[in-house]
Amino acid sequence: MQLSEKAAYVKGLIEGLELDPKDKQTRVFKVIADLLCEMAEEIKDLGQCYDDVCDQVDGISVDLAGVEDLIGENTFGSVSYDNDAALDSEMAYEVTCPTCNETTYLNENSLNSGVIKCPSCGEILELGYVEDELDGADDKSEAEE
Repeated sequence: MQLSEKAAYVKGLIEGLELDPKDKQTRVFKVIADLLCEMAEEIKDLGQCYDDVCDQVDGISVDLAGVEDLIGENTFGSVSYDNDAALDSEMAYEVTCPTCNETTYLNENSLNSGVIKCPSCGEILELGYVEDELDGADDKSEAEE
């Protein structure tokens, strides 16, 4: 039995009770029954929308597979992006994981953390970067000029 059928059944049961239409409780029961019917219809519509979206995603997946075949699978699998860096438009630092040899691009905030998790293999990478060292290197180069 579908959800809409169950809601209609409950509504029929309430009507079959032949309650006094002037009674406050009767009005509450009728409003609840109407609400159940409306909610069941909305849920049915949402289910249809969900099915449509799933069909579209499946179509996109097939299209993407075709693009991967044309370009080559390695093109998409060779570079991954750190989530924090992907949000920042200034991805200036490149790190290669020694475990899986995948290249990850980092922004300065990710680099400053000193430790990242490789998005490909999950390996914890300790970055040898210390902000003070670079600041000191900049000072030396400015002094030489």
